[in-house]
This record gives sequence, C-alpha cells and structure tokens, in this order.
Amino acid sequence: MCNLMSAEPKVENAAIPVFSGAGEARFTSRSVADRIADFLDGRTNGEDLFHELYDYVLAEPVPERMRAILRNR
Repeated sequence: MCNLMSAEPKVENAAIPVFSGAGEARFTSRSVADRIADFLDGRTNGEDLFHELYDYVLAEPVPERMRAILRNR
C-alpha cells in the first residue's frame, strides 16, 4: 500500500536544492503537507501536488471489463 502523506523526498520530484557542508547540492522536495498548505492559502495552483498524489493512477491498466464496455458504446 502506498503512503501518500509521507514526508520522505522523492528523487523524481526533486525541485529544491539543499546544500550540504561538502559544497555539493542535492535536491529534495518540500513535504506534501507544506504544499497542501500553500495550495489552500492560494500561494500555488497545486499542479505539482496533484501530479505527485495522482500520477500513479495513469500507470494502472484499464480493466478488461471496462474496456469492453467502452468498446461497445
């Protein structure tokens, strides 16, 4: 099961550089809770948040029964 509210950064969504003491930058994303707060406060349109929360659905296969219903229309 997927934990959508995890505060762990996702490498593929890394957008904010964080500089370590060694002088090299690594990228991390802001927490989902922070981005939800920004969206609710009107500071962002929530597009990046929407993609992080729901893009995995696009990779799911369409069930055969649903495909059959759509083909018969």
